[in-house]
Amino acid sequence: MATVPGPRLDDPEARPTPPLTRLEATELKHLFLRDLGATIGRIVDDHRADGIVVFTPRRAESLVRQLVPKNFKLFPQRGENVGEVLANAIEDLLNKGFPAVCLINCDSPTLPVSLLEVAIESLSRPGDRMVLGAVDGGGFYLLGLKQPHRELFERISSSASNVVAHTNALAASIGLKVEALPQWYDVNDPKSLNRLCVELLGPDGPVLCPAPFTRQYLVKLIEAEGPARISPGLAGRI
Repeated sequence: MATVPGPRLDDPEARPTPPLTRLEATELKHLFLRDLGATIGRIVDDHRADGIVVFTPRRAESLVRQLVPKNFKLFPQRGENVGEVLANAIEDLLNKGFPAVCLINCDSPTLPVSLLEVAIESLSRPGDRMVLGAVDGGGFYLLGLKQPHRELFERISSSASNVVAHTNALAASIGLKVEALPQWYDVNDPKSLNRLCVELLGPDGPVLCPAPFTRQYLVKLIEAEGPARISPGLAGRI
């Protein structure tokens, strides 16, 4: 079972700004969701999971429907803060009969399908556990559970740099086994945007291209004015 929690598709604080304008950052987030949805869709098409998007605001439903595969289910977010949204998403979907839930960060458009497969395999084994994939800044790109464990989401902030450490400590306090996935990255600042551009637009990008919609948009931006504003790391490489 895979779920992409909340993108807020009209977010006035959409990052990475700068170097992107607010409009560019918002459009890029839409394409992140499209690419990540396609990755999850490969697992859904093989009947290894269900694809679900937990989104906000409610008026964005028609936009979300355009961005994700047609066989994905859509549910509005429920909760007043990040911790409540995550806990409610886990609890609501488990209550619908799913045996496990993976919450996936929608700011990681190049996330390999192999990491999702490892998470699903881990959660399919007997016994309670949490699967956790960390990003460079201290947050996580994936959190999977088989039971609600609402206490894991107490005092979680989306801007905190110690989310993974805090979550691991809470899991240890209740005796919950944690299986760590390889580290990945999300895109929310100039450094990570530059990393994304180098990954997608460097010499191997057209061959590997794990995020084709994101790549196409970045090409458009850079062709319009060169790489200096968007990705200094590409200067002289494309």
